Amino acid sequence: MVAHLLAACEGHAPPRASDGYVETLFDSYAGSFDASLEKLHYRAPELVARAVQDMYGPPSAHLAVVDAGCGTGLCAPLLRPWAAHLAGCDLSVGMLQRAEQRGGYDVLHKAELTHYLRTQPAHFDLVASADTLCYFGDLHEVLAAAARALRPEGGVVFTVEAMVGGRDDFRIEGSGRYRHAAAHVEACLATAGFGAVRIEPIVPRREAGQDVQGWLASARLSAH
Repeated sequence: MVAHLLAACEGHAPPRASDGYVETLFDSYAGSFDASLEKLHYRAPELVARAVQDMYGPPSAHLAVVDAGCGTGLCAPLLRPWAAHLAGCDLSVGMLQRAEQRGGYDVLHKAELTHYLRTQPAHFDLVASADTLCYFGDLHEVLAAAARALRPEGGVVFTVEAMVGGRDDFRIEGSGRYRHAAAHVEACLATAGFGAVRIEPIVPRREAGQDVQGWLASARLSAH
């Protein structure tokens, strides 16, 4: 955990936050997580749900959905109306315990996100991820894993924190989180085989009295 934050402060950007950093951070945070987010006016789950509605229309409980980086399960009640089957995965046991208490999932897995998606070929219709890919730098690998986990015409919806830049641009902040240029998000989605890409500016939360600028991204795989 210390090593990751030190790298962030020194401007050295590892490919993503390490499993140990993420697990330790969120295990320690699990008990106060929901209350803390209320103070930050946290909106990422509802923004993800709005994008799902734009993509699939009114809920009809027919999709196989994974909440990738499910945390305490805040997305579960918002995704459940579209889901015939709703899976959640997270690295933190503490978070998964809270998600189980909240309910709404058919199954919960303790797993690193990219690895989990790689091991679920053509298993899902929708990969949703609220405020999780901000712990990844270059998004090529994780979005390729998402594409592998999806059936033809499957969709992906996620949020990241925003910056200005080109297709190769992302940076790590002192918080240990990453910011991404919209062009980088778009390029990674295209490389992974997604089309119908939509990226819009959002404010997923407030921090230190200021709006945090982010992107809400959605895309669909080709039918072929």
